Amino acid sequence: MKQCCLIIDGFALVYRAYYGLPNTIRNSSGLAVNAVIGFYNTLSSLISQIQPQYLAAVFDHPQPTFRHKLYPPYKANRPPMPVELQEQLPLIAELLAAMEIPILKLPGYEADDVIGTIAANLPYGTEAYIATVDRDTLQLVNDTVTVLIPNRRSNRIYTPDTVEAEIQLPPALIPDLKALMGDASDNIPGISMIGPKTAVKWLKRFGGLEQIIANAQLLRGKAGANLRANKSQALLFKNLSTIRINAPIAWCWKHCRLTPDLSPVLPTLAAFGIRAKLPQTFTTTS
Repeated sequence: MKQCCLIIDGFALVYRAYYGLPNTIRNSSGLAVNAVIGFYNTLSSLISQIQPQYLAAVFDHPQPTFRHKLYPPYKANRPPMPVELQEQLPLIAELLAAMEIPILKLPGYEADDVIGTIAANLPYGTEAYIATVDRDTLQLVNDTVTVLIPNRRSNRIYTPDTVEAEIQLPPALIPDLKALMGDASDNIPGISMIGPKTAVKWLKRFGGLEQIIANAQLLRGKAGANLRANKSQALLFKNLSTIRINAPIAWCWKHCRLTPDLSPVLPTLAAFGIRAKLPQTFTTTS
């Protein structure tokens, strides 16, 4: 039987929790705890559903990343974190500590890079589920890595086949696609006049951004002219969009083993004014 590793995209699920529940949910001290409750409920549900043997929570480091140095406008369009969410982050860290779930982050890199590195270096015979709402991670999907986007009714599961069915390209070509058409959420403009249909058509024809550039003289119209005039920009955008799978971070798989007894989290939740059930772990259900 294969073992399973659940990789949590920390801030992605924290934001989802914060905006998914009203901030009128507060403890006796008046502190908003909507993000804490939503995050714990999602984490608990995922543990019960997936039954992982390994679990790690990955968060962005507050320092700028190499991407910001390469391209200062990168993600510059994103608003600052709401103060009421910032106030809940220490509680979420306490929650994870009580569950003995390690928090991983790396200066100069995004959480996605740490996630990609972990997913690329799984223990033998282990498969991974990446829990996130960030579709950038779809490029990591392969035969042993699945992306799971939590949903109240049913989780959205992305395998190589489902990714290709949705975007008409294999997961590995997502950075090439973003380089051409851009990604507004990351403030990557892409190449003018190249939309998703054109980008997909070119990638299917030539196989990758570098191959498209090598044959740029064959591309007609303003879109082709714009690519020929902005080859270096396109390559930069692909570099920005590519999740690293060799980030220089050290972790211990033994430390990532999910503890069989999660009951120590109950006093922590109670201290926050939260009543909740424990998830069903692999050990408790086997």
